[in-house]
Amino acid sequence: MNRFQAYRRCAVLCAAVFLSLAPAWAADELQTVKKVHTGAVVKLQAKTSKDKDFKVRYIGVDVPDRGDPFFELCRSANKALVENKKVRLQTDAVGADAAGRPLVYVYAGDVFVNAELIKNGNGLVAAADGNVQHREFLLTLQQEAQKNRRGLWAFEDQSDEPYYVGSKSGKIFHRPSCSQMKGLAFEDRLIFRSKAEALAGGYSQDWRCCPLFKKSEQAPAGADNEEQTPSSLLKK
Repeated sequence: MNRFQAYRRCAVLCAAVFLSLAPAWAADELQTVKKVHTGAVVKLQAKTSKDKDFKVRYIGVDVPDRGDPFFELCRSANKALVENKKVRLQTDAVGADAAGRPLVYVYAGDVFVNAELIKNGNGLVAAADGNVQHREFLLTLQQEAQKNRRGLWAFEDQSDEPYYVGSKSGKIFHRPSCSQMKGLAFEDRLIFRSKAEALAGGYSQDWRCCPLFKKSEQAPAGADNEEQTPSSLLKK
């Protein structure tokens, strides 16, 4: 069994544990966002004193972890959309991630939050994980955000490395100088000639070395600084 297969098995087991222990929600039942942890993870308030608050992760949205470049940019965008608001949740084929957190689509009023983040460049489309209901829509929104240099795309690195190194098991790609890449087993490595080739292969970037973006968070001249308001296209 390779590492990717082990990850998928772990996700299935975590999903089963979650379904048996976590509070269930009915379709269109409102949940209150108590805390925004990252650009794609929030804590929901328990319904009763007997229940516990619990975290959920957004389906299809890839964002940096705390300490990585652009973490606060993505988290702040998520906070503006959902913090202390009531939201509705929907699931897809895969119910939980490897950490046991429910994987969800989130709606704040009429706004489809997962899509709004991608549309405004405040997250990237995550590598395929078996949840496909809105994947093509999210990819279309990402192309639009990249074209108009919104959010993260204002910091896109137009230069190219001679090559990039992908991790087959992690489905992420690195700059060749990335310290994390140096620890990859030889059989786990895959060479890409460009960023576009890695993205077309369904790989996400490693936020620690930011293959897609410059690490500076000062927007270059000419970046699209239009006001990021919810689009009617993202309303349900």
